[in-house]
Parts: sequence; structure tokens; C-alpha cells
Amino acid sequence: MRLKSTISLTTILMAMLGNNCLAQAMNPSVKMEFGKGIQFTSPDSLFTIALSGRVQSLFEAKRDLTNKTTGADFLLRRCRLNIQGTAYNPKFTYRIQIGFAHGDITSANSTVQNNLILRDAMLFYKANKWLRVGFGQTKLPGNRQRQVSSANLQLVERSVTNNNFTLDRDKGVWLYNTFNIHQLILKSTIAVSSGEGRIFSDKNGKLSYAARVEFLPLGEFTKNGDYIEADIEKENKPKISIAGVYSYNDKATRTMGQLGDFLYNSATANIQYYGGDLLFKFRGFSLELEFYNRNSDQAIITNKKDSTQRNYVVSGTTIMVQTGYFLSKTNEIALRYAQITPEKKVAAIMNQQKEYVFGFSHYFNKHSLKLQTDISYLENGANNSLIYRFSGVVTF
Repeated sequence: MRLKSTISLTTILMAMLGNNCLAQAMNPSVKMEFGKGIQFTSPDSLFTIALSGRVQSLFEAKRDLTNKTTGADFLLRRCRLNIQGTAYNPKFTYRIQIGFAHGDITSANSTVQNNLILRDAMLFYKANKWLRVGFGQTKLPGNRQRQVSSANLQLVERSVTNNNFTLDRDKGVWLYNTFNIHQLILKSTIAVSSGEGRIFSDKNGKLSYAARVEFLPLGEFTKNGDYIEADIEKENKPKISIAGVYSYNDKATRTMGQLGDFLYNSATANIQYYGGDLLFKFRGFSLELEFYNRNSDQAIITNKKDSTQRNYVVSGTTIMVQTGYFLSKTNEIALRYAQITPEKKVAAIMNQQKEYVFGFSHYFNKHSLKLQTDISYLENGANNSLIYRFSGVVTF
């Protein structure tokens, strides 16, 4: 009797243990962290999927000083969902970003009606510690402010420099390299892409080529701070990143290469883009500088179907200076100056622009939860305006 009882008890314990092991084998582990979303990991750790999101609400009021008119509006500026993780092998990773706000899905080309809900879709392979390859659609290696996620901006919006002189996103293949020589770091990104951006358009068999090289002589920024505006980590040692960029878009069909309307008369343009930028951070102080030039072999193009319509490749030079300082642990002030000078052959219809911005940010939880406000004075050709913005951002 005692033997039977012992056997029965052993059987029950083994069954319970087996069920427990089976449950552990079948159930993934879950990790949640505010600002980084929720991550699921398979029991063998070969597959992970992380879900995160971001919402930016915006109030904007504009006073047109030239025409003496005033307008105001409430906007859902951004609403994004990010999906990323590892696939089968830790060397393979993926990232998808989807946008749901009106500004996210409005076509960047008035003659092409696309659903632009998809912003990024990339598969990455890390070949070794210094080389990573990406294939799909994402940001091209252009100016620094565009490399920074809109979640990590120091002011409510990016500058007019970025709005007019960015490479933005495209479809193609990317090579990412990182070399360390003691504390000196050299990073480079090379991309070969369609040249047409995110939209669907007729292909002409030509491609775009872009490269960005960054030099960090004083070592890495804390927590990838070279891709975050504001010295949110309060670097206790000076950190600096100096970058150079070059791009050539062969037979581009749009007014800004990867962005803008199609050039009239089915024209194409060979677009050259180059420049550089700098980021410096130390003890709550940050300084960001940008200089970029775009030029092409096209001048102003008159529409053969309507001589009153003209367009051009947005070309010329631009500079931007942006700086910020933390008054306390969570409160920061920031200033920006940006200027655009058109290339001579398009200056007749392309406006010179100057932007002056003063802003204030209160960070509840770094960039993951913040309130920001700024006021801008914008000179756009003969038109001058004052713009006030108030924004709330949550990244979860």
C-alpha cells in the first residue's frame, strides 16, 4: 500500500513538473518598459518582437504679418506604431514603422495618390561587429536632424533647413559600418536606392547613391545621444560628432529628389547634394550645426500644357544653428536660426527663407513624455509670419 502511494505521488509530481516545463517552453517571456514598449521573447530567444508607439498632439497659431491675418488649429501631428525584433538568428533583425495621423499618410506628391501608411520596413543582417546590412525602406543617410527621430526633437518641429534640404526616405540597400580606434569612433552609412522616395512612380532605370561619414573623436555619446537632440543625459565629459554627407540622384523625377512633385514635361534632373553637420554636448548644453547644398543640371521648367505653371529642383545652400541648455533637471530652453539661399538659376521663383525660433521644453520622463512650446519668426520671401506651437508627446 505504501509502495503504491509512493508511486502515485511520484507520478503526480512528475506530471506536475512536466506540465510546468511544458508551460515554460511554450510561453514567451514578456518585458515592459515605458518609452520602449512591450517585448516578447520566445523560450529559445531566437525570436523577439517589440511593440511601441508614439502620439504627438499639437496646437498651432499663425499670424501672417504681411497680410495681417491670423489662424489657429489643433492637430494630431504624429501617431506611430513601431514593430521590431530579431528573427531566427540574433544576426537578423527587422523594423517596421507605420503612421496613422493625417500628416503621416498624406501623399508627398500631389499627382500621385498613395497610401503612405508605411514609413519604414527593413530587414537587417549583422555580418560582424563592424558591418551591418539593411534592405528595404528607411531614412537615407542625409542631414543630422533628419537622422534624429521626431520623438527626440529639441523643439516642436524640425527646421526649414530640414524641410527643404533633406534626403528623407527611400527604398534600397544600406551598409552600416562602425570602427573603433581606442576612444576614437568612425561611423559610415552607404545607401543605394531608387531615388523616388516612398511613392510609387514609373522607373527610369536610374538609382540614387548616398553616403554619410561621422567622426567621434571623444568617444560615444551616452545612450546613442548623437541621435538625440538636447543633452538629455547631461554628458559629464565633452562629446562631439562631426559628419560629412554626399549624395547623387541620377535622373531624378521630383523637385527634391526623393520628395516633391514631379518635374513638368516628364523632365529629369541629375541632383548633387553635399554638406556636413556637427553636434556637441556637455553638462546640459548642446550645439547643433548644419550646412548643406543641393544643385542640379535643371533650371526653371515651364509646363508645356500650361505656361503659367513652373517648377524647379529646390536647390541652393542652407545653414542651421540650434542650441539648448537645461535650466534644471527637467526644464530646457532652446534657440534656432536657419537660412536658405536659392541657387541663382531658380532664385526668380524660389524664396529665400530665414527662421528664428525660441522654445521651452519640460521633460517628465526624458523624451518619452514631454511638453514643448516654441515661437517662430519666419521670413519667406516677401512674406513674414509669427508661429506659436504647443505640443505634447508620449512614447510608450
